[in-house]
Amino acid sequence: MNATELTELTETELQNLKESLLFQKSTILNKSHEFKEEQSSMAAVADEAEAASQDISNNISIHLHERDRTALYAIERALGKIADGTYGQCESCSEIINARRLQVRPFTALCIDCMEEQESQTGLFQ
Repeated sequence: MNATELTELTETELQNLKESLLFQKSTILNKSHEFKEEQSSMAAVADEAEAASQDISNNISIHLHERDRTALYAIERALGKIADGTYGQCESCSEIINARRLQVRPFTALCIDCMEEQESQTGLFQ
């Protein structure tokens, strides 16, 4: 099965999405490197207020780093699906994910209907 048949994307659109995914991956990996440098260069602080401020900043950085790791995992999965020709197939119902959805969210794994169903069951919006 050809990836363009599955996703209804042209070869050019598929290549553009792949390049976008690779760019996003590179950006996340660069931010990850910066995060590690930031963590290793944290200096001792002089007072409680500065320590509290630094702690809040550190917690935000950790949260953003974790979100990036989740996105990186999804990007890797999408790139693997492009390679094996299954890109654009919903992981829940196996239907074809709308090409416009893939262009907006290239590493999505679910079609709109399945995403909405998952959100209604979990009460979370992803």
